[in-house]
Amino acid sequence: MDKDNIKNPSHYTQGKIEAKDFIVDQQMTWAIGNCVKYLVRYRYKNSNKGEGQITDLRKAKEMIQIQIDSMLDQDIK
Repeated sequence: MDKDNIKNPSHYTQGKIEAKDFIVDQQMTWAIGNCVKYLVRYRYKNSNKGEGQITDLRKAKEMIQIQIDSMLDQDIK
């Protein structure tokens, strides 16, 4: 099978379970699903001095904050 860099790049398919399948199975919110995706894949990003990896960890942190803000906003209404 030919490599598909759109649907299945190498950093998507590490391990036995794809992040997207786990996210759907667990019925995660958009923000938490994205957080999981970034945490699962960050180790496989290649960049100068790990900057791609650090960027993905920062994105995960931002997704958690989005979820917290959303939950707090719902509690206020």
